[in-house]
Amino acid sequence: MITLYQFSTSPFTEKVRRALNFKGLEFDVQEVERAKVPEGKYADVSPTGKFPVIKSGDEVVWDSTDILYYLEKLQPAKPIIPAASRDLGLAHAIEEWADESLYFYEMTMRLTWEDNLDAALDEFSASMPHIPKDQLKGLIVQGVTQLTQAQGVGKKPREQIISDVERHLNALEGMLDGRQWLVGDHLSIADLAVMGQLTALRYARETNEMLAGKEAIASWIDRVNEVAPK
Repeated sequence: MITLYQFSTSPFTEKVRRALNFKGLEFDVQEVERAKVPEGKYADVSPTGKFPVIKSGDEVVWDSTDILYYLEKLQPAKPIIPAASRDLGLAHAIEEWADESLYFYEMTMRLTWEDNLDAALDEFSASMPHIPKDQLKGLIVQGVTQLTQAQGVGKKPREQIISDVERHLNALEGMLDGRQWLVGDHLSIADLAVMGQLTALRYARETNEMLAGKEAIASWIDRVNEVAPK
């Protein structure tokens, strides 16, 4: 049996859960107590203190991309890693775009813009019940602001961030024009990575307004949810 150690609020965790569900692999979920991570409670499965992590027998794998490649070896019958070299390269590039670019936009919009954070706060509070919500909200805004400003996206004015995200969504709509999947003829790591970040981005009112009328994305969301539920 596979055990998934997760922060339920993480888009990288969603990426892994969807892969597990798509492949039909049985797993149980261990929700990580955020306050216990610095105390070393999970050091045996995650020396880095980062999640998601999966444990399968004596094997432990962390980093969402490494986990997806591990699951591919474990259950190759329903592939998520493209076989053709060009498709594999494209899937890798799209996954990196999601994990290393869209991620910082979703962090900024979902977790540092307080009106959007209100929609996500209950989920974060569930893993840190000992912290009053008002205090937790302040801690999230402060911590994530420091992270996104160090990366660069968080230094941009709100209007520029919205413009950037609209370009990203237009690019996604374009990639899906006339296609069911981002790469090849079936779901892949590219779809899983982008979908995880898009779910997080949709906590922002601004994202949902930008998605209105983007029919290719809407149809793609339905397809991903059907074959790889979160």
